[in-house]
Amino acid sequence: MREILKTGSTIYKVAAISNFLVTIPAFVAYDRAVALFGTTRLDYPFLVWIWAGMAFLWGVMFWDISRDLVRASPMIKYSYLEKAVTSTSVLIAYFSRNVPTAFLVAIAFTDMVWIPLFIWVHVTLARAQATAAEA
Repeated sequence: MREILKTGSTIYKVAAISNFLVTIPAFVAYDRAVALFGTTRLDYPFLVWIWAGMAFLWGVMFWDISRDLVRASPMIKYSYLEKAVTSTSVLIAYFSRNVPTAFLVAIAFTDMVWIPLFIWVHVTLARAQATAAEA
């Protein structure tokens, strides 16, 4: 169980840091941050700021989960569900030709990569808790 907690904690800490690194630039260097993901300058920064703010808050939740996986275990499912919603939305937009490839690639690294890791933590921790409860 100790190894699961250590690995899971590391996964969630790195995910939190990833969210922070991707979202903070939207607030402090908007034009440069947006230019990384597309060729057209967006003229509605408030929508980007809303997205960045929400993604930043998810990062805060990931950090909280990393601090005590057992206490936060009911919240773990929301982490991969959130990443799945974002990933699915971007995939649909990409195949509808509404977002550039650079944005899809960014979402692959900031969202899609975390889904199987978060599911692994969820399933593995649940099994370990069930085994511990039986003992």
